[in-house]
Amino acid sequence: MYLLKEKSLNDSAHVELELKFLLNNSNKVIKNKQNELLYTIDTYIDISGNIDIFQRIVSYRIKEIENSQNQKNLKGNLYTIFTSDEAKKNISENLLFGLPPLFRLIENCATKYFDNILECWAHYECYKITSKASQTQNIHNSGYFALSNTCDEDDSYKYEIVSNIENDTRLFHTSFSNVALDLPSANLLINIETFIKQQHWYEMLYCLDVSLNSEHFILYQENNGELPLLLSTALIQRWSNQHKWLTFQPFFQTENWTIELSNEKLNTLNNCGMYEVGVNYLAQEKEIKNLDRKMLESVKNKDLVCEIIRMAISGKNEKLNFTLFLTLKYLTIELSNIGLKIAYTIVEQPSILGFYRSVNSENCEISPYVSVCSQHVEGTKLKTYQGIVLTDVMSKIFKETNFRSYNKRIISMRKLERIGIHG
Repeated sequence: MYLLKEKSLNDSAHVELELKFLLNNSNKVIKNKQNELLYTIDTYIDISGNIDIFQRIVSYRIKEIENSQNQKNLKGNLYTIFTSDEAKKNISENLLFGLPPLFRLIENCATKYFDNILECWAHYECYKITSKASQTQNIHNSGYFALSNTCDEDDSYKYEIVSNIENDTRLFHTSFSNVALDLPSANLLINIETFIKQQHWYEMLYCLDVSLNSEHFILYQENNGELPLLLSTALIQRWSNQHKWLTFQPFFQTENWTIELSNEKLNTLNNCGMYEVGVNYLAQEKEIKNLDRKMLESVKNKDLVCEIIRMAISGKNEKLNFTLFLTLKYLTIELSNIGLKIAYTIVEQPSILGFYRSVNSENCEISPYVSVCSQHVEGTKLKTYQGIVLTDVMSKIFKETNFRSYNKRIISMRKLERIGIHG
């Protein structure tokens, strides 16, 4: 939990003194010093109005690297760019010309206490969530949970789809903070902790408001009369919001993606009954942006289509696999129940992909999962796949699947892939 202080740094001069003290402090990096830095940055933003300080620093450094390499589009994501030797050299040697002087002090402190400005930015966003909640949590009540569904595996686990998360004032705990948070704030905190801090997808820092709005699946656990523990969430974006889909963002539309739409996958699209007859022509497409557009144009009823992103899993380490299973199972079942038959997904977790491949191997006419393209993102260990889940077919499988059989499928698929089958 981040420290919350009553702000006493009442002008930029005091902020500068505090930053210089933190920068020159010779003690080992400890949590309290990180918190002091976050508090000081927050104070400076309040005083100066420079709410976009992190964006401006990051943009400056990216442009600097682009100019030095004489290319407009750098390879890799923000994490790989800012942890490169060139970025570290630039940050250590070059000033931030044209930006307020305190920006450079803040960047130096961020590098000292958080390795880089991106990590500091992520921690600052968490600090804002928990410090704000510490001041306002008592004005909310515990809310109404009676409409939730109960998981068959354990009746303490509940799930539901929340149509407009921004209007939900129910309070939850998370595994990342002992502060009670309303549902949008708890969802945002879990997203930052899992996707940004753990997996280093710092691009999400530019669109955090997505986690505070719209339709979400949630899974939580009751806690002996205390506030429930929010364990997982996923964003559901319907066709009416397709202009916001991650699938259509520039990063996911480049030539770096390898199309892998086989005849078997095309047969699934032909046989599932939701696409116009005869989609075999899609095999001729060489660019993912054209393929995505034509695939969606071929869907008979666009209201059946959605995109599922930001599936964040949290909780105790020994329970994470179980939580992931419950999330996949009941999210898929709920999507089918509410008429969302085609779910676009972006997946890199080996366990999810292993399960999907396993069920595909047993469903020859209609594969429940169709991977469309893949990319090994530079600087990351895992391969990322764009694909679709046919929720009616997949939900029937999940209804017959328990946690033990789910794990058995994944383990069996890993063994087959080691010997070159289904690889």
